[in-house]
Amino acid sequence: MITECFLQPLCWGRYRENKMKSGKPLLLGLWISSLGGLAGCVSVPLPKQNPTSVASLPINLSVEPEESPKPLVTEALITESLLSKEMPLETHGDLPGTTPAFAGLGSLQATDVVSEALKRNQSLVAISKALEAAQSKYSQAISLEDPSIGGWFAPGTIGSNQVDFAMRLELSQKVPSRGKRQLRGEMANAQAKASENDLGGLRLQLVENASNAFYDLYLVQRAMEVSEDTRKILVEFRQNAETRYRNGQTPQQDILQADVELGLQKEKSITLSRMQNVAKARINTLLHLEPDLALPPSVKEISLLPENRNGEELRQQARANRPDLLSLAEIVRADESAVLLAKREFSPDYEAMASYDSFWQGMDKQMQFQLGFRMNLPARLARRYAALREAQSKLAQHKAEYNQLVDQIHFQVQESLEQVRESGQILELFQKTTLKATLANAREAQESYITGKVPFLTLVSAQKEQAMARDRYYQAQAEAFRRKAGLDRATGEGASK
Repeated sequence: MITECFLQPLCWGRYRENKMKSGKPLLLGLWISSLGGLAGCVSVPLPKQNPTSVASLPINLSVEPEESPKPLVTEALITESLLSKEMPLETHGDLPGTTPAFAGLGSLQATDVVSEALKRNQSLVAISKALEAAQSKYSQAISLEDPSIGGWFAPGTIGSNQVDFAMRLELSQKVPSRGKRQLRGEMANAQAKASENDLGGLRLQLVENASNAFYDLYLVQRAMEVSEDTRKILVEFRQNAETRYRNGQTPQQDILQADVELGLQKEKSITLSRMQNVAKARINTLLHLEPDLALPPSVKEISLLPENRNGEELRQQARANRPDLLSLAEIVRADESAVLLAKREFSPDYEAMASYDSFWQGMDKQMQFQLGFRMNLPARLARRYAALREAQSKLAQHKAEYNQLVDQIHFQVQESLEQVRESGQILELFQKTTLKATLANAREAQESYITGKVPFLTLVSAQKEQAMARDRYYQAQAEAFRRKAGLDRATGEGASK
């Protein structure tokens, strides 16, 4: 339902006939111009130079309460920026790079991989563009609608000797009721903040993935070292067995058993070589490089710092830093603004109008200018109440999801903390007991075999146990660092760096 009201602030006497006749072409030209504008026949001059892009303009997402929001970017800048860029019909992404990363680096560390991944990974580029799009919604949300212009005339009055030329030109502007633009701006702000936190969440995931990719490379290269050391020892064992066989001290079976173990070790080396190539490919892919490019070797020793923080400290850090929790909090804030906006929809919106009207003709007077306004009557209450219930339900839903996510984060932090503590204890056990014991056992078995006290199978078994202990130690070490990376992700550490 629409309500209109017109005011007649100014009335003039009837123009003399000669002035009216001389003004007809001008009025007709104005009317035709207005029709041209309505039909979209508006020429916009292209800028001579490329202006600053919209995405690089400073954006202030704050909205002062009870004040008319100010657009972040003027229409002139937006129009100039958009028109200055040629939009291709088809776009193609950049292919992976062919220049190896970490040129001149002697050894590779986890921080090197993480740093380069944050610079090169294309997933961050994609979501950063989505963030720019979300930030651009603010000026759209608070903007007024375009003004409207209209016009019509009476064809029978053209060239008439009985009546003057009759036409009407009208200009109108819709204005929402107080507070609606501010609430829409607050919703856009909250959605932009949620997108920003999504970027932080992706950053955390990328840091963890890059760290794990490095630890995979670290583990397989340490396993290759163990395999090579074992091969050299088996070669030495075979030489000893061959010498003892020539002297009649051992059977030929010892030599054959050594050959079997060497064959198994060669098979393991082939598998480890494949695993190393896959680990390198994973790192290069994270860096948006060709997967088969060379990488420097990983550092040979890395140390795990003990975790001295307790669970409550880590949970507080997670609640303050976790991007997914912060993003959901912004969604709740947007829902709160949506509820208030749904309540504002029960208030009418307005439309201010101004017109020139020459249809009002009489013997002595003519109406020329009019001012008026129009407002809608919010009579469709069922629709508005349904929209309000929808907004309130979404708000309640996201609040419940927020509380559920808090509980889930608390569990993730505690689980990761216990895993890190377990890994620290296992590494300490290997360093203080297991590695030393297996090394001493292998040395004793070798000396006993030379003196003929133990058979060759006992020597091989002792050596296998030492190699397996070293492999398990490096596996436990890599798993400890993976768990530490998981704890950092659970607490949101490094999300905003």
